[in-house]
Amino acid sequence: MRRRIKLALAALTAVAALAGTHQAVLAQTDPAPGAGMGKVRGGGMKKMDPAERLKRMERHLGLTEEQKTAIAPILAEENGEMKAVRDDASLNRTQKREKMREIRDRYHDRIGAILTPEQRQKADEARDRARDRWEKRQQRAKDRQN
Repeated sequence: MRRRIKLALAALTAVAALAGTHQAVLAQTDPAPGAGMGKVRGGGMKKMDPAERLKRMERHLGLTEEQKTAIAPILAEENGEMKAVRDDASLNRTQKREKMREIRDRYHDRIGAILTPEQRQKADEARDRARDRWEKRQQRAKDRQN
């Protein structure tokens, strides 16, 4: 009887150790929360929260404290509008995409008014690169369908 208990405990210990190792491997390979835009399971894109977007802008554009203070509420407002569009079941995918583009354009201009000319140029270039990447992904998807 004692031998069975010892074997059972040894087996449980081994299972627990393997489960812990599996979790450690996942923790090392999964991106950190809020790590930026990127593919996630299911094929969708991860949405950056306003705080992460502000950090990225600060890093890439060199925002001042005053600029960060002015931009933070704009990003939060934009995030709310985008969420409302994503959650609107009455719109089809194309309509959502168009509304989101309008929102992005409007808020890009509002934020651009706060930036210096050099920062605005960097932001515009980054936006153009992102748009080019998106268009290439769309073209590859169309090519795969044909």
